[in-house]
Amino acid sequence: MAGGVFQCPPDFEAVAECDGSAAADAEVWLIKAPADFTPQSFNSHRFPLSGQKMQKVKDGGVKKYYHVVSLPCAPLHLRAFLQSSGDTEDKLVAAAPLGGVITLAEAYGDHTAMHSVPDQPPVSLPQGLKQRYCPFGAVAPTIGKVKRGDSQLSESAKKPKKAKKRR
Repeated sequence: MAGGVFQCPPDFEAVAECDGSAAADAEVWLIKAPADFTPQSFNSHRFPLSGQKMQKVKDGGVKKYYHVVSLPCAPLHLRAFLQSSGDTEDKLVAAAPLGGVITLAEAYGDHTAMHSVPDQPPVSLPQGLKQRYCPFGAVAPTIGKVKRGDSQLSESAKKPKKAKKRR
């Protein structure tokens, strides 16, 4: 930098300030996708510009499932350079600023079927330990013991009360 003015190196061509005139009405999004991704398989599909979606597509006759996550980003001063279609020369023109990021990740398996969640087995205490805390409304477990006031017991199972001797 001589005298405060930038001098372009001899191998480079000087370019004026980018104004985004390549496609002023277009929005540019960065798409992160797997290596074997084919963009043509997503031609007729729509995605939310903020959020996620599970998308089923046909790629060469094979059904594939993709997790699609879209995140808009704050306006950045980063711009992509695209080939200008009007000129015959290979010139690059600055595109509009990035609008966000779309991430595609391939999902495996059938996601349309309902999957049940197995029930948890009831909590059991190890042999020899007794429960010291009883949550509100819970009934303490009784193993092999029967409460005295149970109305379902037969009369023969009840123990007779012993009378105390008075002296």
